Amino acid sequence: METVETESDKENGQEWSLGQRQSLGQEQNAGQGAGQEQSPSQEREEGQSFQELATPLIDSLYRYAMKLTNNPEDAQDLVQDTFERGYKHFDSFTQGTNFAAWMTTIERNLFFNQYQKAKRSPKRANDATGEYNDWDIYAASEHQGSGLKSAEQTYADAYPPEEIMDALAKLSPERREVFILAAIDGKSYQEVADELGIKIGTVMSRLNRARTQLKKELQSYAMERGYSRIHLPGRQGSPAHPGPGKANKDGEEG
Repeated sequence: METVETESDKENGQEWSLGQRQSLGQEQNAGQGAGQEQSPSQEREEGQSFQELATPLIDSLYRYAMKLTNNPEDAQDLVQDTFERGYKHFDSFTQGTNFAAWMTTIERNLFFNQYQKAKRSPKRANDATGEYNDWDIYAASEHQGSGLKSAEQTYADAYPPEEIMDALAKLSPERREVFILAAIDGKSYQEVADELGIKIGTVMSRLNRARTQLKKELQSYAMERGYSRIHLPGRQGSPAHPGPGKANKDGEEG
């Protein structure tokens, strides 16, 4: 083992290993103020702590990445990026809180940020395989207190997945996060509020505004592409769409 010996050590008849010196330095620096550079041993200990927390989450993070990307290679890349981002910002994680939720939030935000920048079209799986795909994720919204069909569900059957993902990407980060947690992940208002550290009323407000914005975005896609039959929620027997760029009253936002 590599050792470092000083004159004072020789006088005391002691030799300190490099590891012991680093450990001693860590103890000496423990009471110093923030903003100072960490020793290598501190960085290793932090990394080990992150690894202990993150390693058990690999499978669940990969499954969630598959739901988002529907592609094994993209899912693996997303998990790797999530681990890198989580490790880099591990000092911002509050010990004792929900680490799995923290990592899932990182993964979800990475996916939407990457998708919005790259504008890559999500891949849709063969329905016969039973695998998750972007369409399944988007249409999985069942968090409806009134039991009524939501705007995003109303139009889901009329759009390619890439248009749906584009609509989600246009939401503000705050609204998108609440929408995904409640409408896609299926969490209750209270669970969302607890996870984000906000009030239930704020959750409901952001979710309602997200749905309203999605409704407008999807309706805009319908008018641009001239889908033949578009029914707004709560309306029955709407006439056929007149064609691209020609909205009638039944096609306008109510």
